[in-house]
Amino acid sequence: MKLSILIKISLLLVPVIFAGCTASDDPRVAFQQGDFETSYKLWKPLAIEGDPEAENYLGVHYYTGLGVQRDYAKALRWYESAARKGLPSAQRHYGDMFYNGHGVPRDYYKAFMWYFAASQQGNEDARLRLDSITSENKLTPNQQMHAKIEANEFITDMKNRFISHDTYVQDKTKYSERR
Repeated sequence: MKLSILIKISLLLVPVIFAGCTASDDPRVAFQQGDFETSYKLWKPLAIEGDPEAENYLGVHYYTGLGVQRDYAKALRWYESAARKGLPSAQRHYGDMFYNGHGVPRDYYKAFMWYFAASQQGNEDARLRLDSITSENKLTPNQQMHAKIEANEFITDMKNRFISHDTYVQDKTKYSERR
């Protein structure tokens, strides 16, 4: 009798135990657990709707070949879309594409611009890459200044934007409000 009750309880618990083992509906969890195909499938509709985090993750999938075939052109497209929306991790990834010449010709100016945008929004990896470009003299100080000015368009918080004499003169009121 006791054995029969234990068997019935066990049979009731089996579905509950296995329910916890099913694939997650959260693409971040799927990615962290190494289920890259599921992660890709869950991120893709969100990316198509324009979600910058999803776009960045699709870029990661295509850049690394996790869950999909590696495709730098597609990675570049997704990174660019998210980077232009101001997502710092995507800006850093987009800068990496230019720094390494993956999917595009190597371009230290564009890499610097995107790294600066990401760095100004708190991305530490981007700051380290900026330091690398600067210490290796890949750009002149004047090129760096112009890249910082261009990056302002993609820095979402006004207080983190770069102000030079040129940018201040262009729009005194916009930058004087920050003080």
